[in-house]
Amino acid sequence: LASLQTSLIQINQSLAAHPDSATRVYLLAQKKDLSRQQSEVLAARDKKVEPFSILADIFLRLIKMIVAPLVLTTLIVGVAKLGDISSVGRIGGKTLLWFVGASLMSLLLGMILVNIFQPGIAMNLPLPDAGEDIGLSQGGMSLKNFLYHVFPTSVIEAMAKNEILQIVVFSLFFGVATAAIGEQGKIVIQFLDAVAHVILKVTGYVMNLAPIAVFGAMAAIIAKQGLGILTTYSIFIGEFYFGLLVLWLLLTLAGFLMIGKRVINLLRTVKEPIILAFSTSSSEAAFPKTMELLQK
Repeated sequence: LASLQTSLIQINQSLAAHPDSATRVYLLAQKKDLSRQQSEVLAARDKKVEPFSILADIFLRLIKMIVAPLVLTTLIVGVAKLGDISSVGRIGGKTLLWFVGASLMSLLLGMILVNIFQPGIAMNLPLPDAGEDIGLSQGGMSLKNFLYHVFPTSVIEAMAKNEILQIVVFSLFFGVATAAIGEQGKIVIQFLDAVAHVILKVTGYVMNLAPIAVFGAMAAIIAKQGLGILTTYSIFIGEFYFGLLVLWLLLTLAGFLMIGKRVINLLRTVKEPIILAFSTSSSEAAFPKTMELLQK
């Protein structure tokens, strides 16, 4: 595969150097043949790698299966047990402040590091032609569209699509209403609390598959990209990890200012979900285990 890619690069360079040469037809024919061979090699490689990628895909599908009901039940029970709207508003306000603050911190840090390192220059990636369809939505996000996305038309649809923000909004309303009806609401709280514990048990079963899933994901990536990918993008990866390290230090400092030395115990508690999220490149994969550990 590497030799085919090298040959294609050389042919492209020759085509650029001889735009009107008589040998252009020969070079184009050779390029077509090499492209066909490359497609066959890639297809054979993907077929061999498929069993490994299936392991990771199944694990991520199982995780997505339990995220929505876990968020729904735990949030409803948590809000309902607070009892009054003022407590919900106070905790919700602090949570929103942390979320917005952390997001702004991440964006600002990313903009600073990109302008310092300029990683795109070192990667030598080809730019698309003007007007070329690159498959990305170019529509702007308006306040109207954002609000429509946050408030669900159906909680069933929101759970089916794993729209976490919509599930959170429904859970807040449901939890406050459950607490407001008094004794009748306690039955609902007990039921959903039991369901939450069942889902956490299911989470434990799914998390037992995590080592196998991580192995499958890493094996598939290395088989497709090769160990050389680590060398090719070592500078880019190093800059990315440096940015993550700075972000973690800033978030840890912010946590220390809010809860003091307990932030160290918090980091020790969520160590396993952090490693899982890093290995699978999925925050959804780490969410159920994070919820389970935080409740303990």
